[in-house]
Amino acid sequence: MKIYDITAEIGSNLPPYGDTGHPTITPVARMADGGFCNVSKMKLSTHTGTHADMPHHFIDGAANCIDIPLCHFHGPAKVMRLDIKSHITKADLEGLDIQVGNIILLDTGQSRYMGQAKFKADYLALTTEAAEYLVSKKIKTIGIDYLSVDPYDTADFAVHKILLGNGIVVLEGLVLTGVPEGEYLLSALPLKIENGDGSPVRAVLSTMCS
Repeated sequence: MKIYDITAEIGSNLPPYGDTGHPTITPVARMADGGFCNVSKMKLSTHTGTHADMPHHFIDGAANCIDIPLCHFHGPAKVMRLDIKSHITKADLEGLDIQVGNIILLDTGQSRYMGQAKFKADYLALTTEAAEYLVSKKIKTIGIDYLSVDPYDTADFAVHKILLGNGIVVLEGLVLTGVPEGEYLLSALPLKIENGDGSPVRAVLSTMCS
């Protein structure tokens, strides 16, 4: 069994979304300074780095980190590579093997930007038509390799609302560099955050035993 870590490192090289700021990791106690152990505190958004978006993120009162079914984050998944220069369209997806209940992870070649501290505002995202197509296919989860499924210049976050409003959970900020296309076992469990609208995840893929 081979395991691929598809999680961005939380640190100074992690890009923030817009003006949300970089995560901070501050020492509280250090053995080098006479402490009996090393302890740090972190300040970060629930949507930092490689993370999951819950329906509650854009739909008040919808499923949050506590009550979302964990099968959205753990199970068979398909990595699919798209050679595109603009936002993902319905036509880009129609030729892919997307079936009911799938967890789909899209590699658009943006993973390298997840290790660059400067935010890339012209990232590739989904169009509303692509989101509606995924709804029609009744998938379980969609993942992408930068920080949002909506374009940065969105006025209403329509893609999020289409997906989350139809029970499709979103994974953002995946690092799919070096992961071959194919079928894997995904584990990307969110933290158990009270009323959580999202959560950082440690996302890994493993080759499934036959």
